[in-house]
Amino acid sequence: MILSTMASHSALQILLGAKEEGLRTRLYVKPERKAFYASTGLADELIVTKDMSAILKDDGIIVPHGSFVAYLGLDTIEKAKARFFGNKRFLKWETTFELQDKALDEAGIPRVQVVEPEEVKPDELYFVRLEGPRGGSGHFIARGSELEEKLAGIKEPYRIEEFIPGVYLYVHFFYSPILGRLELLGVDERVVIADGNARWPVKPLPYTIAGNVGVALRESLLPRLYDYGLAFVEAMKKLEPPGVIGPFALHFAYDGSFRAIGFASRIDGGSNALHWYGSIYWREPMSMGRRIAREINLALREGRLEEVVS
Repeated sequence: MILSTMASHSALQILLGAKEEGLRTRLYVKPERKAFYASTGLADELIVTKDMSAILKDDGIIVPHGSFVAYLGLDTIEKAKARFFGNKRFLKWETTFELQDKALDEAGIPRVQVVEPEEVKPDELYFVRLEGPRGGSGHFIARGSELEEKLAGIKEPYRIEEFIPGVYLYVHFFYSPILGRLELLGVDERVVIADGNARWPVKPLPYTIAGNVGVALRESLLPRLYDYGLAFVEAMKKLEPPGVIGPFALHFAYDGSFRAIGFASRIDGGSNALHWYGSIYWREPMSMGRRIAREINLALREGRLEEVVS
């Protein structure tokens, strides 16, 4: 069996995990990125192409990540005859505010308050979030008195949210149809360019993500987050049958209470940060990339591959 993906986002983790589980790997890479990815030796087959849609003719199992929708588009992915790990119809649920809110509300997960323009107060801080997975690009914090000017040039869909002066946590889950089990594999915090404002407050900096840092949470917080994960899995079984297959992440603001700010409906880039929670379930290091490969191996051994691909 061969696992295929595109050279971006979390491809290294996916490829390494596949190799650790004894699977062959195929990587689709743009010419300008070839040198680096070739140097790793993680891809048994390296397909160099400017057109990432070439992956849609792949005869292996494609593992999607956060760059797939941007490169290929949702309709193209959903109509593709190639086999994708996971429920490819689940991918669209992270792309709009409407779908994210519907999923979180169905799961009963508290979420950040959305503020209508007429409710804005001049002296209060607000967070403006642009729609869809963007790696933080375009988001910003502003006082109510600044919003009209700052929003004037924005053409993409956006919304105004209450600003929560707490920590922002990204919780990485894996749901296994083969084992019938939800696993909490890690938590990360984002390193954003705007963090530089604390050191050099010269001008407002963007919230574009530069990297990720693993977070070991207070253990007393984990049961609550796990319950949110279970509720989300059950909600998606109703909303997009057969529901979640494999990785997803719930994104929270935490100031003593958890409020969801969104989710990822595939492997989240934050799972690239090293974490030890996978060892809780497997008694050995278990990245999200390796966990995907292991699920495929488990499915193959039991003759149940069709339960984990779409």
